[in-house]
Amino acid sequence: MVIRAGVDTGGTFTDLVSFDSSSNQIRSSKSLSTHNAPADAFSKTLEKLGIDAESVTELVHGTTIATNALIERKGGTVGYVTTAGFEDIPFIQRTTRPELYNLSWQKSLPLIARRVDCYGLSERLLHDGTVLQPLSISEIDKLINLLKKGNYDAIAVCFLFSFLNPEHELMVKERLEHKLPNVPCSISSDVAPIWREYDRASSTIADAFVKPVVSSYIHDLTGGLSDINLPAPLMIMKSNGGMMTSETCADSPIQSMMSGPAGGMIACQSIAEQLQLHNVLTMDMGGTSCDVGIIVNGSQKLTTQFEIEFGLTVSIPMIDIRTIGAGGGSIAWLDNGGFLQVGPKSAGSHPGPACYDLGGVEPTVTDANLALNRLIPEFFLNGEMMLSKTLAQEALATIAKIQNMSIEDLAVAITEISEDNMANAIRMISVVEGHDPREFSLISFGGAGPLHATAIARKLSIPKVVVPVVPGNTSALGFLLADTRIDKIRTFPMRSDSLNLERLNAQFEDAQTSAAKELRADNYVGSILWINTIRMRYAGQNHEYDVPISHGQIDLDGIQKAFNSFHRRHEALYGYSRQDAVIEIISLSTTAVGKTKKPPIQFSQPDKVNVGEIMQQVYFRDIGDLDTRVIERESLKIGAEINGPAILVESGSTTLLRPGDEMVVDGSGSLVIDIKN
Repeated sequence: MVIRAGVDTGGTFTDLVSFDSSSNQIRSSKSLSTHNAPADAFSKTLEKLGIDAESVTELVHGTTIATNALIERKGGTVGYVTTAGFEDIPFIQRTTRPELYNLSWQKSLPLIARRVDCYGLSERLLHDGTVLQPLSISEIDKLINLLKKGNYDAIAVCFLFSFLNPEHELMVKERLEHKLPNVPCSISSDVAPIWREYDRASSTIADAFVKPVVSSYIHDLTGGLSDINLPAPLMIMKSNGGMMTSETCADSPIQSMMSGPAGGMIACQSIAEQLQLHNVLTMDMGGTSCDVGIIVNGSQKLTTQFEIEFGLTVSIPMIDIRTIGAGGGSIAWLDNGGFLQVGPKSAGSHPGPACYDLGGVEPTVTDANLALNRLIPEFFLNGEMMLSKTLAQEALATIAKIQNMSIEDLAVAITEISEDNMANAIRMISVVEGHDPREFSLISFGGAGPLHATAIARKLSIPKVVVPVVPGNTSALGFLLADTRIDKIRTFPMRSDSLNLERLNAQFEDAQTSAAKELRADNYVGSILWINTIRMRYAGQNHEYDVPISHGQIDLDGIQKAFNSFHRRHEALYGYSRQDAVIEIISLSTTAVGKTKKPPIQFSQPDKVNVGEIMQQVYFRDIGDLDTRVIERESLKIGAEINGPAILVESGSTTLLRPGDEMVVDGSGSLVIDIKN
């Protein structure tokens, strides 16, 4: 038996998908996350499937450890080194505000603890990367003495214009590695070689901030996997949808920030291709959060902008995914005005929702669904965890009494508020970006996603919902479909009225050489697929957009096609274009993709046949209790048709068909639901 495994560790559950190459069989399991000993959850999920750890030959892992460290501010203490006179950049940040007239608003605090933790060195590069003031070794050594006294966990280095010339940053890093070998160092020319000084500084500080946490996690996990005799080398998902070795992740941890959600997007793209869906919105609702994404014309949208909090940016290549605190464990509460709110605080896996009977007492979305009979206790996690409806009702009653509501009406309100929050997140990634949700299908997955998918589709007038196979483990499935991927950015100014194609091609060649070297370092030996883009804007604008350009030598015809693509993109976003305006090229990026062998996503015949249905009274707003069929998904054959109301239960998730929904099992095994308004 030769097993490939994908493992997604979330805030509440750890999901595993395995592929047996000898039988072409895909299987899945789910266990509560064990954050203090992550390998324990790996072991439990393997045991549930009867898989011997020694038979696992490939292991790809996605984790929220870096994201959680940033959001919860539980990283290391960072010393910040920059050009003398610019030490306050992390504190000054930007002049933008979320609320223009809110006089009480305060900036987010940087990930640097104190201003005295910022150090300036006498060095200076000019705007073209030439050295105005050299950096001396003696000054670096003086800095190192100060850093020793600061007792920092990590160092972040960001000099002016180092994205054009990294010479001074490399000098500091080399000296630090010699003098302070146990203190990791992040330099901006590696982390984010972009212009906009604050974005570059913030990204480099974030990388240094999470380095001690991620390095410790990788060390503990690899040690734990060794203890259970799992021989496969550990690969980590990257935010851009690629993979990297665990050693690379420890050196560049910020690349793993959105690794779990990225796996879900990889799986959704494969599912959309199977179903011949070109425009797709995705929704991954787990126990703690909800991640939404978009696929347009068969391609994922990439971005280099992510905000930890307002004003705290991380500028690395990643799949464009928006995350909100809306999961099954999201807690319902009353604000100071007495209004009902849901999330972003979550009960997590411990103590979890009240119905888990693990000590939780606050009402959650899961408790609300159980009280409405939309969750079937005996089918939850294959009956391995029995849910207590009594405890769920007791938790809901604490708010229902105050609001003078019935438990059922409160439970409906909780689910609807959560659904409104998720619908708004989808609007942000679609409507705000110029896309009409009515022209898209919604792929919904995660343990809680299919319960709410058709309600959200109705709010947005989305005509079709798709629930994939193993929806509770879709992100882990995506890990097995991921390629190795390296992104490189080169920043330099150029205008359309003064083009220098020789310089442009030289920048691409340099980026591609660097990307290929890094890809080979990740043990990839096959042929490389190249994807190139150029970031541009109209002269005088402040924000730029990526447009694709063909791989290979760029000539006048090729660059003109890119300019035309930019005009069309601008018109789609803003309703106009300026054909005669000067276009500024800001940066270019190249992506080296190493294709991997993919497991076939094939529909397996039903594991259960002749399974009788049961009827359940399920509560719907404006209808009340309604007789609803409860069907085991594993008993459905290709072509099976079911009309709502119905509940489809399976190991890792539950799908709710509301009255009027019409569902069919597609040839791929996915549930395709037509939404009738």
